[in-house]
Amino acid sequence: MLNYSRKPYSRRSPASARRSVLTTALVLTLVLLSQSGCFFLKKKAKPEAVAVVPVRMIILPFNVPSGDKDLRWLSMAAPILMAKTGENAKGLEIIPIWQTMPTAINVAGSSRTFTEESAATVANWMTAKWVVLGELNATKNGISMTVDFVPARVSLVPFRFLRTGKLDVVGEGFYEAYIQFLRYLVSRPFVQPQDKGMTMTSVKDLAEALDREYGWSVEADPGKAQQAVSSLLSSDEKLARMLFSPTLYPSLAGNEKK
Repeated sequence: MLNYSRKPYSRRSPASARRSVLTTALVLTLVLLSQSGCFFLKKKAKPEAVAVVPVRMIILPFNVPSGDKDLRWLSMAAPILMAKTGENAKGLEIIPIWQTMPTAINVAGSSRTFTEESAATVANWMTAKWVVLGELNATKNGISMTVDFVPARVSLVPFRFLRTGKLDVVGEGFYEAYIQFLRYLVSRPFVQPQDKGMTMTSVKDLAEALDREYGWSVEADPGKAQQAVSSLLSSDEKLARMLFSPTLYPSLAGNEKK
């Protein structure tokens, strides 16, 4: 007689079977979710870079004491130096001074001074968001300078920069004024210009020529600053285009160098 040995048959309970099915389903679900997640991560588009629009700004002649003829030329020298200092600020679009002056003269009137309200008026006429309102006064040790960045909209808050000291030392403060203002706007600062040759005193002749060009504190004599324009074109074309009108000086009307 043959004797066949058989392994005992073990039958799982219904509860155990259900647990096995649920476990298998859960594993499959997790696998599918992880694969779909990877798929969407791969297909997700990179966020587009937001273009930063430069802030339009104008620079007005600085207020100086009306009776102090020794400081009169500084009302134009300060904007020249400030325009030069800020020409590389990518966060700012400085409107050329030759475009600003007709409106500035009209708003300032015979007083040739500005207040926050009149400065904001010029900014609105020129469709600028900010305007530089400066003031210079003599002190025992030199000059005191106040630079107010005034918004065209009353809902914004002005920003003030102060500096006192020797005239050219005060003029060097324009870079710091820009940096602090750009930080105030949460904008990116710019690299300080390497050209150290331009100071307040070094632009006195240019400031007086600009004064005669627009008639800020002397009688206007437009179109007669050809010598100043030619000299500036050979040394600093970008600044020449900032200060003088290409309508009166055709040499400025050519293609601007990059």
